Formats: sequence, structure tokens, C-alpha cells
Amino acid sequence: MPDATDHVAIATYLKYGLNNAYSGNKLYARSCWQKYRYQRMVYEDLDILLDMLSCCERVAYVQQPFYNYYKHAGSTTLDYTNPRLFDIMTAYQDAIEHAKVTYQDAVTYCVAKRILINLATPGFADYLAEFIELIRQLRPTFEASPSIMSDPAIKKICDYAGQLTLPRRFICEREDWAQSWHQYSRNFKTIIPVAKALPADLRQRSNHFKLDYWLLKTLFEQGGLLILGTVKLHRPFGRLRAGGDVLAFEGEVGAQPRSPLISELLQQLIVGSESLTELLTMVKAQPERWSAGTHKIRLVDIKDWLQ
Repeated sequence: MPDATDHVAIATYLKYGLNNAYSGNKLYARSCWQKYRYQRMVYEDLDILLDMLSCCERVAYVQQPFYNYYKHAGSTTLDYTNPRLFDIMTAYQDAIEHAKVTYQDAVTYCVAKRILINLATPGFADYLAEFIELIRQLRPTFEASPSIMSDPAIKKICDYAGQLTLPRRFICEREDWAQSWHQYSRNFKTIIPVAKALPADLRQRSNHFKLDYWLLKTLFEQGGLLILGTVKLHRPFGRLRAGGDVLAFEGEVGAQPRSPLISELLQQLIVGSESLTELLTMVKAQPERWSAGTHKIRLVDIKDWLQ
């Protein structure tokens, strides 16, 4: 701020302040902490500071610096491979949910602005699907905010809500194949396909073909990530789940429910001699042959995500 003042406009500070969600640069009336407590999470100050400010009666500002803040390379919030950073989604949700009604618009604007900053930060790219899903959840609140709707730059956040993300499901033969994926995700469900009725052409085939069919059928019906073996990740994979309807990579495939590509693969598995692994290899070798007119296939090299 350009000048010291004992009457900061709280709504303005919530909307435009660059340091409003940091706790170390403030002095507090002791009564503030009779209501608030830090949660055991990363971004614990973002989780409560906007809420606390929205309940304050008066905020003052001094220009003299009393506090030195040092960002070191090994800090949790600068290590974007750390899955604890998923806490930022919870912090944003809490900030909006708990804000005082008087300042609901200002807090909502602040959260939208911060999310857009996160999305422009290269390190947060691996959380892209989670940010899209958060925006999708908060979209009604964003659209109800006069400040957001009157600011063309911030209003663009609602455009993310229409982007596709693969469902939060792991489909695999064995639970342990999804272990590494669970480590770098939140609220995912592992689905082990259940043996059901088979098409007549598959009844005399080997158990391997039958399992391939049930795996692919489950992916077709529910969508998600189909995992065909064990891999070890070292970072979140939200960028893999965002940006298109179907993807294929290193022995895995992801799809939306009722995907035309997965429907084609099911039919080919039934009438052809290729296994699921062989079919996926064919898809990756010549993607233009599959659902060329109706579907977009993303081919992804996940080596950067593997240990």
C-alpha cells in the first residue's frame, strides 16, 4: 500500500492485497485466535486468514518492515511434486465456505484470482485436473460474484469448468497396481472388474482374453484410468487427466464413460486375435485409424512421471 493507515478497506484488501493470506506479516488481537485454529495441512494460513479478515472490524497498516521472509528451495510449497500440495484445494473451499456474508464477494474474487495465478505457475501443471474440478465445483459461486463477472480477466476462470477431466477411478486387475497412483492423487476409487456374462465369441477364448474384456468393459461403462501393470510415480498426474477425452501411454489407457474408442476396442477384442496390450500398441502406432472423425486420442509419454 502507498501509505500507512489505521483504516484499511477490508473488502479492497481481500480482493487486491498481495499478502492477505500470509500469517507471518501480521499482528493480531488475541481475541482473533479464540475462534480460529490452524488445521494440520499445507496452506494452513490460506485456509483461515481470508475468513479471519472477513470477520475483522478494523485492519491497520504500517509500512515499516519488521519481518524477513525467506523462501528456500526445499520448502514444501515450492516442491510441486509433494502430494501434500493438494491441500490448497481444501484451503480455497474453506475460505469461500467460511467467509462472512458481508465480504463473501471479495473472498470469492480473491480465491478466483489466486487460482488463476496457480494455473499460470508451471509447477502447478501437474494439478491441472484437480484445479479444473475445483473450478467446476465453485462455478455457481463464481458466477454469483458481481466482482468476478464484471472483471473480464478473472471471469475467464469459468471457462475452465467446461474442460474435460478423466473420472477419478483406477481400473485394474490387482489392487497393488494402483498403489503408486493413489500416492499422488486424492479421492480416487480402485475398481477390480467382476466376471460377468461374455459375448459368445469370447466364451471359448483363454482367461487372459476374458479378463481383457472385463477390464475394457468396465472402462467403457465407468471411465477412468485403466492400469495394466505396476509403475512407480514421483509426482501428481493431474495434467494427464486433463485436456482431452482419451489418452494412451506406457501400458495404460484413460477414457471418459461410453468412449467411442473403447467401444471400438471392445469389438476388435471380441472378433480379432489381438490382446488388449496389442490393441493399445496399435492405437499408439496409428491413432488416426481409430475413431478418426469423432474422437480425439492423446498419446502421452509418462517417463517424466516415473521414478
